[in-house]
Amino acid sequence: MQDLYLLAIAQKTIGYVIAVLLLIAFVVAIAINVRKGRAEVGSEVELAPNRKPYMNDEELETKKLDRTLGLGLVALGVIALTLPLYWLAEPGRQEGMVERFEDVAISRGEEIYVNGAQCAGCHGPKGIGGVASYTILDPVTGAYVDQVQWKSPALDTIMYRYTPEQVTYILNYGRGYSPMPAWGAPGGGPLTEQQIAEVIAYLTSIQLPAAESQLAVQKELDKTCAADADNNCTIPGGMYKTLGEAVFNLGYSDGFAGGAYSCGRCHTTGWSFGQAKVAGGGAMGPNLTGGSEIRQFPVAAQQEAFVSAYPKMGTAYGTAGWSSGRMGSFGTNPNAQDPKTAIMNPDQVMLTPAQIAAVVAYERSL
Repeated sequence: MQDLYLLAIAQKTIGYVIAVLLLIAFVVAIAINVRKGRAEVGSEVELAPNRKPYMNDEELETKKLDRTLGLGLVALGVIALTLPLYWLAEPGRQEGMVERFEDVAISRGEEIYVNGAQCAGCHGPKGIGGVASYTILDPVTGAYVDQVQWKSPALDTIMYRYTPEQVTYILNYGRGYSPMPAWGAPGGGPLTEQQIAEVIAYLTSIQLPAAESQLAVQKELDKTCAADADNNCTIPGGMYKTLGEAVFNLGYSDGFAGGAYSCGRCHTTGWSFGQAKVAGGGAMGPNLTGGSEIRQFPVAAQQEAFVSAYPKMGTAYGTAGWSSGRMGSFGTNPNAQDPKTAIMNPDQVMLTPAQIAAVVAYERSL
């Protein structure tokens, strides 16, 4: 302890000595400069520019003044002409910057989708849908049950039915009891808020044109049902009896769009990995059987409106429903309602009114 005290004293003394030496050097430097600055006026070889005679008053107030005022007037004229031109081009510059900002966001989002988070590994290139290997565990004991290939939904129509806020929630927290983990920081994932926004920007950029989506759905229904005028399927030995049942199970047998257009993906246990249990018996989505839909929606038109445009989270629906915000809108695009803020077109919807009416009729029969 004594040694440390002596060391501290020595360091303090050295500091004082250095400070005094610096102060002395500073005083000496000032003295030398003051002494040099006392040279006799006029002793310099050439007069400094600020001591040379300048123009007389007559010249200053005529030629010099006129020339200076003339140059000032020219400068004012240039400013008066160029500033409005600059202002006129400002909206274009702002639009260009917005476009550049969006392009950069899309590029970064694609990088995350393909290489960073590797979303393409499950959802396919350009979000066309795919499969993911998934281990099913017993929800009570946690024991191994099965290893399955889970249909991963196509994302090239995700903005048809979900708002950016809904997609953000899904990316942040994932989907429980499925291969979809939490990717956002709020859910414990690795992606920041900005990276999630960039992924959504990329997903928005790859949404299918309305005509292409509708054609693909109709082609799939023709293959699995080929409904007649009464919405009864006409394919001999086919899996489905009615158009509504076929719509409910779109993609179950062949993985079309990873089940993105279907209802069974959320409302039927085992649907996503080809081991469907009771149709509409409930999974992530509620049980639709036993007349529950008729009790919730006494009139079919109410249910059709509900499926078409799912109410916002915290909004009442039906006779006793309360929206959780998890379901998408299948007949109305939530991102095309306000022309000022729309990021999609009104015709970019999952199902037609006739298809929605058919699937509602099927659900009400369960």
